[in-house]
Amino acid sequence: MEAPVTGIDVSKDKLIMYFQGKFYEFPNDRQGYEEIIKISPKGCKVGIESTGIYHVNLAKYLMGEYDVRIINPFILKKFKDFRGKKSDKNDAKKLAEIVVSMGSEFTTSDARELTSQWDFVTRSIARVKVEEGFDTFGL
Repeated sequence: MEAPVTGIDVSKDKLIMYFQGKFYEFPNDRQGYEEIIKISPKGCKVGIESTGIYHVNLAKYLMGEYDVRIINPFILKKFKDFRGKKSDKNDAKKLAEIVVSMGSEFTTSDARELTSQWDFVTRSIARVKVEEGFDTFGL
């Protein structure tokens, strides 16, 4: 039997989850992550749009027990161009549909590796800015 699939639209303050035909809204914090775990069974495939920094904590939190798939926003945009308008709920549903269409070509270990690389790159950029005296506030 195929693992259940959920799609989660991530923003700075909230998470919109689509799971088994229903939508749920949670805060984008540990409390929200725990609510997702209460609803989604372990081993569930989870599609999360890569949203700058806002998706990283959620992805890390879920990676141990779930098959997390980080979806490039460009893929979601192209997918939506053919199937509807932009909204948080629509995005969550489309993320789930993309995960279903992906099959097993992208795994949790891929997402974990990409997240680690993203962390390394952003920390390296910050370190270089500090070392070079880059003025991030334009003063």
